[in-house]
Amino acid sequence: MKRLGIVCGVKAEEASLGVLLDEAELKVGVSGASSARAEDLAREFVEDHGCSALLSYGVSGAITDALKPGDIALARAIVMGDGTRIETSRVFSPLLAEAAARSGIILKHVDMADASDVVTDEAAKRALGRKTGAHAVDMESGAVAHVAREKGIPFTALRAISDSVEHTLPHAALGAVGPGGDIRVMTTILRLVLRPQDLPAMMRLAAGSSRGFKSLGRCSRDLVPTLLGVV
Repeated sequence: MKRLGIVCGVKAEEASLGVLLDEAELKVGVSGASSARAEDLAREFVEDHGCSALLSYGVSGAITDALKPGDIALARAIVMGDGTRIETSRVFSPLLAEAAARSGIILKHVDMADASDVVTDEAAKRALGRKTGAHAVDMESGAVAHVAREKGIPFTALRAISDSVEHTLPHAALGAVGPGGDIRVMTTILRLVLRPQDLPAMMRLAAGSSRGFKSLGRCSRDLVPTLLGVV
């Protein structure tokens, strides 16, 4: 049986897959916003669970003005920290483009940048965009792409944008993701109590995340099923 391995960063991204989580053709894991864990999961999916293709899936941050919260981005390539480009598989793009057209979804075909840590402020985001030529960044896609290239199997990254390039991540949100991919709600609330000046930025973050996850839900319903059983 052909099986697709999907690596998410947080549990909410995994949960957005809904009924797809019951599909025998899928193997899904959560890395907890850790590049190392994302690589381990991807390798485990291929070596231990027989996955013949990999997908990096979830929300992502914009690093140029080309993307806004709610946009849906499909990777043309992942630009690694050393500047290496890992091209995504040509198997997936036409299938997803056709499914998007049928569903009225606009796909933004862009390069995505790999990051080993959170890129927190506008200056750092724009600098990364200029350096890499990419338009979005996340912490899982590079690791998953690396394993796919190593194993010689198809890979792509499908990401909904949750924060714009001008949005600086508030201090209260740093460290909000636990190692298991859960959101540390109480930790975030306590940090916000200590830094109430972060409230406006947290509200912008929440609004952007809401738009991102709404788009991610559309991906789960209309796009991801297209990939089942393909490779």
